[in-house]
This record gives sequence, C-alpha cells and structure tokens, in this order.
Amino acid sequence: MTSTIPAAFLDLHVVQTIPLSGLNRDGDGNPKSVVIGGVTRARLSPQAVKRPVRRHIEDVLPDEAAVRTRRLVHEIRDILMRDHWSEDDEELATFAALDVFAAASGGMKVGSDNESADGEKSKDPLATAALIYTPASTAARLAKVAAERRDAYETALKEAGAGGAKPKGRAKAKKDEAATVTEAEAVKGWLAGANGSIALLGRTLMEVDGAERDACVQVASAFTTHEATIEVDFFVAVDDYAATTPGIPAVGQMGDSQQTAGTFYRFATINLRALLDGIDGDTELARRLCQAFIDGFINTLPTSGQTNSAAWTMPDLVHLTARSDRPLNLSTAFDKPIRGGHTGHAAPSVERLADYAHTIQRLTAGRGLVHAVHAHTGTDELSGLGTTADSYNQATQTILDAAFGPQK
Repeated sequence: MTSTIPAAFLDLHVVQTIPLSGLNRDGDGNPKSVVIGGVTRARLSPQAVKRPVRRHIEDVLPDEAAVRTRRLVHEIRDILMRDHWSEDDEELATFAALDVFAAASGGMKVGSDNESADGEKSKDPLATAALIYTPASTAARLAKVAAERRDAYETALKEAGAGGAKPKGRAKAKKDEAATVTEAEAVKGWLAGANGSIALLGRTLMEVDGAERDACVQVASAFTTHEATIEVDFFVAVDDYAATTPGIPAVGQMGDSQQTAGTFYRFATINLRALLDGIDGDTELARRLCQAFIDGFINTLPTSGQTNSAAWTMPDLVHLTARSDRPLNLSTAFDKPIRGGHTGHAAPSVERLADYAHTIQRLTAGRGLVHAVHAHTGTDELSGLGTTADSYNQATQTILDAAFGPQK
C-alpha cells in the first residue's frame, strides 16, 4: 500500500570543500580520481559515502538498525551461550546455531576461507560464504528459537555423533526426514525480513529466497568541481630509543602517502514511493528515515585516512529539492572545471550550481519541481536554488514538509 504524498523523489545536492586528505583510495593507496571535462578530478565513491551515512541512520533510529556480516552463525552461538545456556555448552550451541541458521536460510553454505591482512588463509567453519544484511535483532530471535529446543538438539547431537558433528541440515536429509531440528516454517523468511534501514538502502542476497531488495537511495560518485592534483606527503617516524642513543640514526621508518584536496559536488536521491512500498505505506517512518538520511549525508564523511587529516568539514551549500517526476543530478554544471584563482573554488562552485539549476528550470518550465530550498555559508541570494533557509536543519524540515505534507 502506497500513501499519496506530493513528491516522488527527494534530491540532495551538496557543495563541500575538503582539505588535504585521502578519504577514498584505490587498490594502490592513491586517492580515487576521474577525468571530467578533460581534466582530472578527485572523487569519492558511493560506497565510501554510504557506509557512514548508514551508520548514522542506525544510530539515530536504533529500532531500524541492521547488520552486514558473514558471522551470523557465530553471533547466534555466542548469544546461546551468553543468554540462554552456559559457556560449557559450546558444542551444543554451535550445533544448534548451524541448525537454526540452516532452517532460516534454506541451507545457505556455511564454512569459508578467510584471508588476513598479511595474506594468511584460514578456514572458518561457521562463516557464511556470502555477506548477510539483516535486521540487528535477527541473531537474538533465532537464538531464542534454538534455546527453546534444547532437548531436541541434545538428542540430535548424540545421534549425529560428537566431535564437531554438523546437523543433518548441512547435508542431504533422507526422504521423509526433517532437514533440520528447527522446523523451517517456524523461521521462514526471517533472513529475508527487512526493516527501515534495509528498505531504504536495499539488499543483495541471492542465496536466500525473497531477500533481494532494490535500494530506494541512489548515491552518485562525488567529484571536485575543478582540476585536482595529487600531493605526496613524505613522512619519517622517529625511533625513540635510537633518538637518545649517541651515534644511532633516529629514523625508524620512512614512507609517503598521497592525498588531495578540493571542493566536491555530492548528489543523492531518494525514491519516496518505492520506500513507502517497502515499509507498507508508513509515511511517518518514511519521513524519519529520510530525515536521518539527509542529516547523515550532510554531516558525515568517509572515515578512511581521517587520523592523518582530520578533514571534518561542513558543506558550503546544501540544496534540497522535492520532485514529482524524476531525480535530477546537476553535475553537468561542472563539466567545465571551475577556475578558482584568489576567490577559491567554493564560492564560484555555488554560483555555478545556482545558475545551472535556474537554467534547467527555465528550459523545463519548472516541470516536476514541487519545492526547492537551500542553505549556504555565503550571503548572496541564490534564486535558482529556491527558498533560503537559515540552517541545514531548517532546510531539511522545509523539504520534508513539501515532500510529505506538513506534520500534524
């Protein structure tokens, strides 16, 4: 059931200056980049942007928290030993955790190779082959089901044999024989279940029937509005004992890292009607999820490399639009790179975006635009970006009222 609301999409446009840092790096450890308009720009991948936003959403809305993990069976086992049985029941808890997971997943493969940071491989008999993205409550719910069947599990474990035996659900069951001690019907669909976080951000889990969820959020790669250069940061680590020993070089280690800086254009959009479909038309929850996403998109950055850069800036501009037809990415405004000069890149980037948005509104006669609002660090009027808000929070509330209707 989809509730009728004024808007179909919420678009988020952010212009943000980020100082020298390496927030998103490629496989060689270099800042990610892309060529646009004939020049190299620094970029931030959608994956790097989305994870801190997801964590922010789940901090703000803990009831909608989800986990992405290959260690769900580990967690079920640990909950059984901690909350239901005892630490002496590890073998039984392992057996039960494998069984109840097999029942819930339909027999997803368990047991896979792990590779450490130094390249060493090891076998983890309880790790799932695929990452599972599921509500945070799933492990505790499955552990509770298993705990209520302790007697049946003790019997099944004895029949299977000691010494790390696996439940019959991990192999082919005989004809007319239950595949698992826990009846599959009792936990059917639990791994495929979704809360608000999963409904918003989507899920890829082909191994479980019915678990696939299309994301209602799309995040574009952020890129600098101007040409970006890579800076090599050379460093020396001092050996403290050597530094106090005459005749011994104090240098303990030398190395370098690559970093970049610039003014970025960031864009994301939320499909409101798809979100409502995914949460049974709950308009209030949809509004809270959208508010949390907007707040997270404005206030978070990738955490990689922050220890050596502390690049925790705020946006120079936040521009939010509610649309009834389709999303509208305004990145084409920066196909021609900004030439900042003594004015820097932030102010001309904001002006360019406002001019381009105004041009698009003129060319389309405002088609599909329900409302537009912005807040920025400057004082100039930016008529191309809709109404002016005094703060990012006020802009957020304004666009949510436009998209969902005023709160009652």
